[in-house]
Amino acid sequence: MAYFNGPAPDDAVLDHPRVVKRPLGAEPVRGLRWQEGRLPPAAREDRLDVFFAPAYSCPLGLDVPRVTTVHDMSFFSLPDDFALLDGMRRRATVAASIDASRRLLAVSDFTRREIAGYFPAAAARTVVTPHGADDDLAAPPPRELARARLGLRGPMVLTVGTILNRRCLPVLFHAVARLRRAFSDLTLDVVGENRTHPPLDLPALARRTGLGDHVRLSGFVDEAALAGRYAAADACVFLSEYEGFGLPALEAMARGVPVVTSTSPALGEVFGEAALLVDPRDAPATADALHRVLRDPALRDDLVARGRALAARHSWAECGRLTRQALAAAAETG
Repeated sequence: MAYFNGPAPDDAVLDHPRVVKRPLGAEPVRGLRWQEGRLPPAAREDRLDVFFAPAYSCPLGLDVPRVTTVHDMSFFSLPDDFALLDGMRRRATVAASIDASRRLLAVSDFTRREIAGYFPAAAARTVVTPHGADDDLAAPPPRELARARLGLRGPMVLTVGTILNRRCLPVLFHAVARLRRAFSDLTLDVVGENRTHPPLDLPALARRTGLGDHVRLSGFVDEAALAGRYAAADACVFLSEYEGFGLPALEAMARGVPVVTSTSPALGEVFGEAALLVDPRDAPATADALHRVLRDPALRDDLVARGRALAARHSWAECGRLTRQALAAAAETG
């Protein structure tokens, strides 16, 4: 049984004989109106054995065993990344959900340790279920066609992911500005929705760093456009002071793009063997790492090979197997 906040999306993954789609309401509703208003009555009506909540919080007014995935503890570790009331609400609902859940799924060992640090009583109920790379992205176009579609003349550096202040876009812009001394036709493509708090003015940042038209602020793009960018990219950068896992780094590796990422957890722990690691606040070090990737074909080939090998060890099938185990265990102890 899969519940949807409003109409169910048109997604082939959901068209499976063992998936029952249940839209709740004609239109989506926000926050607790969904979590505590619409979900619990429907779940009780369906007489569930166990309820799986895939993102941070679960219905607190539900009296069946619950399993909740916690992607990170950013609401607690980085409170300044969130508006005051939003952060307070999120901390309260996450804390209550952790307490209410029979099992917790942490996307990395770093997140498992953070959960245990903030909520010691939850340590024994926490299971690590690492992410996998998406295997259903559109097939990539040939590299030259992808570059032609984007109008590229020189190297392209790609960064993908929702834009948050902890993801250090100003550092990356300054690093690319330094790189342009050696690569005058370099392009930085920034893919992701800007959700910074307080808001970061990216066009103004591009002007201040002298990048101008050398930065492409693509925003959110569909899967076909993302596949084309991976095919065109010479390097992918994912700078962050803090991540629970770092899915964009894994997906770049799976697509054969060399990765520069952060020493910070969990990025350094998960991807250190297959990426160049830098301090996410160090623009010169980031520029130097990118320079090495762009100038050294042997290094690039080695990073690509190691990245593909690392990505091959992470699969959604394995994540699903571990999740099923946790659901069964929660149902048995419920």
